[in-house]
Amino acid sequence: MTTAAAELYQIFDARRVKAPELKGLDIPAHAITGAIRNRLPVLARLKKATERIEAFEPEVQTLADARFREEIEQMRVLARLNRLKGEPYLRAFALAREACVRALGKRPYPVQIMGALGMCESRIVEMATGEGKTITAALAASVMAWSGKPVHVITVNDYLVARDAENMGPLYRRMGHTYGAVVHETTPMERVDIYRRNVVYVTSKELVADFLRDQIMLGTLRTSGQTAVSLLGGGGIRSMLQVPGLFRVIVDEADSLLIDEAVTPLIISNSPEDEPNADRYRAAMALAERLENKRDFTIDKEIRNVDLTERGRQRLEELCAGDTSGFWKGSRRREELVTQALVAKYCFIRDEQYLIDSQGKIQIIDEFTGRVMADRSWRHGLHQAIEIKEGVKVTADKENLARISFQRFFRQYPDMSGMTGTAWESRGEFWQIYNRTIVRIPTNKPCIRKQLPVRMFATLEAKYDAIIKRVCELNDKGIPVLVGTRSVWASEDISRRLTSAGRTHRVLNAAQNAQEANIIAEAGQIGKITVATNMAGRGTDIHLGRGVAELGGLHVIATEPHGSARVDRQLFGRAARQGDPGCAQMFASIEDDLFKRHAPRLRHLWRLIGAKRLIKIAQARAERLARFNRKQVLKADDWMDQSVPF
Repeated sequence: MTTAAAELYQIFDARRVKAPELKGLDIPAHAITGAIRNRLPVLARLKKATERIEAFEPEVQTLADARFREEIEQMRVLARLNRLKGEPYLRAFALAREACVRALGKRPYPVQIMGALGMCESRIVEMATGEGKTITAALAASVMAWSGKPVHVITVNDYLVARDAENMGPLYRRMGHTYGAVVHETTPMERVDIYRRNVVYVTSKELVADFLRDQIMLGTLRTSGQTAVSLLGGGGIRSMLQVPGLFRVIVDEADSLLIDEAVTPLIISNSPEDEPNADRYRAAMALAERLENKRDFTIDKEIRNVDLTERGRQRLEELCAGDTSGFWKGSRRREELVTQALVAKYCFIRDEQYLIDSQGKIQIIDEFTGRVMADRSWRHGLHQAIEIKEGVKVTADKENLARISFQRFFRQYPDMSGMTGTAWESRGEFWQIYNRTIVRIPTNKPCIRKQLPVRMFATLEAKYDAIIKRVCELNDKGIPVLVGTRSVWASEDISRRLTSAGRTHRVLNAAQNAQEANIIAEAGQIGKITVATNMAGRGTDIHLGRGVAELGGLHVIATEPHGSARVDRQLFGRAARQGDPGCAQMFASIEDDLFKRHAPRLRHLWRLIGAKRLIKIAQARAERLARFNRKQVLKADDWMDQSVPF
């Protein structure tokens, strides 16, 4: 068989991995199995393995460069023969650690070795912020890549992709690997080459888009045999494909991508220049504006849904009675378009779910990360309805050529692992969806973060006044402050209030994505005030400036609770990294979106039940709804797995 045909067999073989089909009593049995496996003493075993790896260190450190390269090659041969087990496996990690010292001048801590061991066992590794996950992932990828199959390292944005690949490059060269980074500007021909290297750094968006483009190019070919026949017949398919199989992957910020964004579909589409239905979308918005809330329609803001009442349907019929075109005569058609207009008008808020960029285009904001989801659009006329609401140019509704959810895509990897600072709360879903267990790695130094009590207020205005007052108090002492917000609107509002108070500060939100690493890296300097959406700047360490530790370290303020407790914990994790001092505090108001959507009645009893418990109840309800939505998409994904070959 030719090399090209052999590669194509690998491509299709790597895409046949399916989730287990569970029915009846298998479902609770599977859940119990996951609960038991998550409680096994894995950490103790990893500690023992790490101690054994450290025992090799005196010998490995004395190896001359030539001998060191010989041992690396021996490990590569064992890995390709699937014989890198037992003592040779542990020695391989000792070599990888020494390679890190020689290439980067950094000696990985025992906790980093434990994390790398956990990922090589296909686990999701929980490591606190600032514990060195970049090097941990590089150690794991170096050992995995000896098998000869590409290892994909997924991180959150192009900046981190390029940075991590460049910074870890010397380590990979020492380990005898080729490596590369795929970013938005990478050309198709460059991608073909990079994806065939041992270690590939890439964002989930770029990788999934390249995968879908391959599927579009493959057309109706659905098996390796069919593709090989086409290739041998002069089809030239190999020259078109970019991603040579899905084999091993390490996912950074695994909870964000594999849980929070799991059901986000990545879609390849084409779009004509003009929207032929623009006038109809405008007419639908005009009709929506003539309907009366609570009489003609009802709004469920929790799930962002609008339902027309019987009176509303009759009112629409009356309003469209004079239509001569015939388009608005159909009740189903007019009701769907008007409902989308109502959803756009009442359920989607500028600078929370979307923003308008400098070119006057609607850009969707990822509510979990606070980042702009470039080139994404809502479906079924919702995007056009929002464009009309904001008075910007109406874009064409896109024709979908291929789509896949992130959870369905990543379930295709035979060997998947990940790392994040917050995974334990989602251990059930990680097991149910991906068959992956969690291992919690201790911090290298004890965490001495001071967690202050929640401060609760009856109104948003009172809450924001208290936040500004607290920030000013800390700033007067020179203590650096990181203010975390849920939305772009909130970050801009805090910024306006700080400006009015005469405080110099920097704002980091979805509108300033390119600057986030530099802004967040400086947040620990004395006297700095940084306002950021909760997830912005992830992957960038905040180092304390001179004299800041003596002042108590970085102070993190959350301006409202998130729908998931994990995201709050991620924000608080920015303070007190690597044994540094630090402080964190939550400010909340019963007018916050979380309480209005998930505890509309209970929120008024906050003084009785307590702020902390109210937050816990509302977040539990929000997470329950999010899990339900993910479960529905999971069912659809399972159906796709059964009905579509890959």
